[in-house]
Amino acid sequence: MLRNRNINYKRGTFFVTIQAAFNKTIFGAIAGAKCVLNELGLAVESSLGSLGERYPGVEMDEFVVMPNHVHFIVKIGVAGLRARDEEAGAEARHHDLGAVVGRFKSWIAKVYRGLLAEGKAIDVGSTPWQRDYWDKLVTTAEQLEGYRRYIRENPAKWTRDRFGAVTAYTYGNVALLNSKLVGFVASQGALASELKPRKLWSKAGAEARHTELKLPIISCFTSAQERAVFAKTLAAGRRFVKICPGGIPDERDLDAATVEACNEGRGLLISPAPTGTGINKQRAVWCNEYILRNAAELWAGDITPGHTLASLVTALSPNGPIGVAGLRARPTVPANKGAT
Repeated sequence: MLRNRNINYKRGTFFVTIQAAFNKTIFGAIAGAKCVLNELGLAVESSLGSLGERYPGVEMDEFVVMPNHVHFIVKIGVAGLRARDEEAGAEARHHDLGAVVGRFKSWIAKVYRGLLAEGKAIDVGSTPWQRDYWDKLVTTAEQLEGYRRYIRENPAKWTRDRFGAVTAYTYGNVALLNSKLVGFVASQGALASELKPRKLWSKAGAEARHTELKLPIISCFTSAQERAVFAKTLAAGRRFVKICPGGIPDERDLDAATVEACNEGRGLLISPAPTGTGINKQRAVWCNEYILRNAAELWAGDITPGHTLASLVTALSPNGPIGVAGLRARPTVPANKGAT
């Protein structure tokens, strides 16, 4: 248990952090300086915003829902009870931090299980939460303002503080980045045999058909459907930009067709991380955001609703939000827990 026995949790101002199960990205995705929430994340945000209305003596201050955790400042027994709570009698005064957090987590767990049954949430087990939570008693105005600032700046610092430019490391023809690029994305778990690419959007000035101009394709090429597209790209001799979230492999570990394409100016590998870094989920999200922001037009395979990639595609669409029907129309095999 993380509680401090010397603190009265029925009265005070507290900065609270609750982590998602297994530190998985299940509530949404960072796009620029904003966390774009999926359906589960929106439920978390709504529930946090209404805590002060549902529990006597509780007042919510600043809060933020991040891809794999939440931060909030809550005041308990500080501002006094509302008139309707006074009428409820002494029993209404017994809410403490543990009870408020426990009920909040239980409610979101119920919402999560419902969304999971509908295929709209990432499967992280029986609960979306890590056990327990972290709290800090706020004792000064300076501390309070510091925590408020931390909460407000949290989304903007999510990727900026962790990862450098996606183009920090390169291998191949860097000039390909000056071309109009055709992005391709697809979720983990989608069957390669079910691949039927479809165009989701084109940016202004990108109306020309890429099938005629053979514009370079940009993708991470990591999911099964993305790998299938990459194989066809290599076989057709088409130009490509491949993003490697875990670092560009050593040339000795690359297949001969990829090396040949890069040496002949048809291919480019880029990465924000040095060789041998290894896969990191948030870095992969950062790389997918780069694709969506830099592609003149976007094509997709199957994208699982409620997962991180779906949040990114919807948030960064130049033509407005894309509905669930526009993301995935075919079944997939069970994906690894927490997969993009």
